[in-house]
Amino acid sequence: ENSANQETEETNIAKSAMLRDAIVFQIKLLIDGVRDLVLIPVSLIGTVVSLLHPGKHAGRAFYSIVEAGRESEKLINLFEAANRVLPDEEKSERSDLDGLVDQVEGYVKREYKSERFAAARERLEAALKSIDPNRAEPVEPKQEKSHHE
Repeated sequence: ENSANQETEETNIAKSAMLRDAIVFQIKLLIDGVRDLVLIPVSLIGTVVSLLHPGKHAGRAFYSIVEAGRESEKLINLFEAANRVLPDEEKSERSDLDGLVDQVEGYVKREYKSERFAAARERLEAALKSIDPNRAEPVEPKQEKSHHE
């Protein structure tokens, strides 16, 4: 009977912890959503300001906003509760959205350069040239290092 009481108590503690995590998660989701709603127009304004003030500090307004967003994301730590239950192997396998964007961008660039799309690429360049006769010849994009290497 003592063992059964101990199991019930441990189950109640686990349920209480999960309920607390669920409530905190909802609050964090709300805060994160409000932050995102604020960042959308602020980042657009920062982009315009950065584009209008090129030079030594080009992009400063925009990247300052991005950095503030990153810091607020760390502070909110939206998915911290998952660390309580995920095994370490599973945590290390997760990727972020930037990694996914890098993969998709790499795929699109490889496909665009491939022979299969040569005719389509030439038609696209011709169409763009007809819209803007002063358009410069396309420049091959530099190979950038991934942010996640």
